[in-house]
Amino acid sequence: MVVEQLQRVRIVAPAKRSPDLLTTLLKFGEFHPATREDAEISSRLGTLYERSRRLYLDLEAAVRLLEVEAGGGVVEVLLRGEPEPQNLDLENVEELCHYIEERSRPILSKLKGTDARIEELRTQIDRVEKEASRLSIQSAIGLDLSALYSARRLYVAAFIASTRDLEEIMGALEEASVAVKPLERGSSLLLVVSKVKNRERVERILRTFNLTPIEPVAFEALEKLSAHLTELKETLSKLRDEFEGLQQERVKIKAEWGSELISLRDLARGLMDSIQRIGGGAGRLVVLEGYIPSSMREEFLREVGGLAYVDISPIPQREAHIEGHEEKPPTRMRNNWFTEAFKPVTLIQGPPSYYEIDPTPIVSIFLTIFYGIMFADLGQGLVIAALGLVLSMRAKGSLKLWGRLLLILGASAATTGFLIQEAFGFKLSPITGIKPILELIEHHGGSAALNTEAVITLFSFAPLLGFIHVSIGLGLAAYILFRQGEYGEAIFSKVTSLAMYVFGLLFALAFLTVRGFGTLFTSQEPVPLLGLPVSLVGNIGVYGVLLCIALLVGGRLVSSFFGLFPKASPLSHIGTGLLEVLENIIHFMSNTLSYLRISILMIIHVALMFLINSAWEALSYASIGILIIGNIGVMGLEGLLVFIQALRLHLYEFFTKFFTGEGILFKPLSLASPRLRVVFK
Repeated sequence: MVVEQLQRVRIVAPAKRSPDLLTTLLKFGEFHPATREDAEISSRLGTLYERSRRLYLDLEAAVRLLEVEAGGGVVEVLLRGEPEPQNLDLENVEELCHYIEERSRPILSKLKGTDARIEELRTQIDRVEKEASRLSIQSAIGLDLSALYSARRLYVAAFIASTRDLEEIMGALEEASVAVKPLERGSSLLLVVSKVKNRERVERILRTFNLTPIEPVAFEALEKLSAHLTELKETLSKLRDEFEGLQQERVKIKAEWGSELISLRDLARGLMDSIQRIGGGAGRLVVLEGYIPSSMREEFLREVGGLAYVDISPIPQREAHIEGHEEKPPTRMRNNWFTEAFKPVTLIQGPPSYYEIDPTPIVSIFLTIFYGIMFADLGQGLVIAALGLVLSMRAKGSLKLWGRLLLILGASAATTGFLIQEAFGFKLSPITGIKPILELIEHHGGSAALNTEAVITLFSFAPLLGFIHVSIGLGLAAYILFRQGEYGEAIFSKVTSLAMYVFGLLFALAFLTVRGFGTLFTSQEPVPLLGLPVSLVGNIGVYGVLLCIALLVGGRLVSSFFGLFPKASPLSHIGTGLLEVLENIIHFMSNTLSYLRISILMIIHVALMFLINSAWEALSYASIGILIIGNIGVMGLEGLLVFIQALRLHLYEFFTKFFTGEGILFKPLSLASPRLRVVFK
């Protein structure tokens, strides 16, 4: 749960060695630079930065132009998998930049030439289409428009309008005369004649119908129009054929070089970002600051010590201020094969700060339990686990982690499904002979109904599970405060609140056992789960809650005299305590009841599968299609719903107790590319 320990590093080297230093840091692979917004790039790296930036922009433009996708979809990955990256052996970052330039130059040159010709053809096609359209209209009109437009005392203009709008247009043009001639494809020619003083009004009315006047042209003999139009159509056909050919050429470039363009772009971006992150300064010396894992101290000194002066110092375990600024070290989350699959879940809230606790191990346990209970089914769980297994084996990167998460959650659902003896909604007990630990549906002859006793058991178990979950959150909050030296806040807020929660649960158990206050302090009836007398549990619960309220209200005031809390007025300390008491009562009740969704969703899942499987009772083998579609729908929709609800319990009920998610993720210098792996010699 504790994040990996880091050490602060300062590196000083001559500016002329900055390219070699960058190469070594990239080769080391675990150096996180402390980026400053005002950091300048060293002179030796400045040229390299401009080259890599120009390459990145050109390659990014090419990728966008070709619409190349960075990776395949989930279905494609499941069917084909993702190829292993190829090793690229190079001497240094300058050779890497040269390699990107040499590999990308012929592809970009060919693509730019093709694209330039496509744009040129697009312009020519547009011009020829307009000319052909003009001639087509003039040929259909059979009139010399330039002669009509030359009238001085009248406003004369011709328009092409949709035939269905003619009645509305003519009704609006009350001060003009309109002649109509039908054309092809549901359009008509309008010849509008009015007085010159009405021109502005007529044109304003016609603009509301998105009509613009046909431009007057020089007179051409009608017999020549047909030959000219035929020639234009032949030219247009040739231009379109060439345009289509170039489009196909671009598709060919995408198919042949798209993946390489993506890889080269990623390398150029990685190189550009690495140079920008380390900065170094514009003087004769480069000064770099950053962080490395404590376990790699000796290796770092061995790799970098020969090029530069290296100073390594530990990071304080409490938040500190350096030179007037709060230091925020990055967080390197340390997880094993199992917990790493739940890292994306934690990162939804945000990375933990260096001084917090990484909740991923706890999330991995409880999310697995919650999902398994809510989606309890052996058959469907195995299907989801198989899907996750294939995805984790074929995918790379973050998709691989999501595949592993599906595998774990599916296995949990299958395990719980086996315990309640259900597979695809059918009972397994008649086949296995194993009695389920919980039977939610009772069968009586030809009828079936929910088992009331099992439902009550389930509704009792879920809040207790929530109590454990929330209590761990409060305990972690107290632990973090103790680590930070805030003992007053830890004892008189978090520890006391946790104790209040425990005593409140004891009181609730005793109260529910006797169903009232009448015999709460005298009954000798045993309390469920504990087996102790109600009177004992009730007294402990009530007096424990009252003691905790007193500590919450007065603890800050008393402890402030011993320096455990900042000095403030007594009214302020007491008011804060009263607010926390009220907040605890509300939150503890709402948080605990929120976990009832675990029971509700499990019951819904069992009932829904029972409803789907009733088709088997009615139709026998004819219902196989219904069963398959129903199970796919349940796995897709309810499986997602269950995951969202399990996630919600962590984000709103668990993380809010101790976790802010405002850290900075440890991000070492790297040249990540899905297709190419750079190996510096």
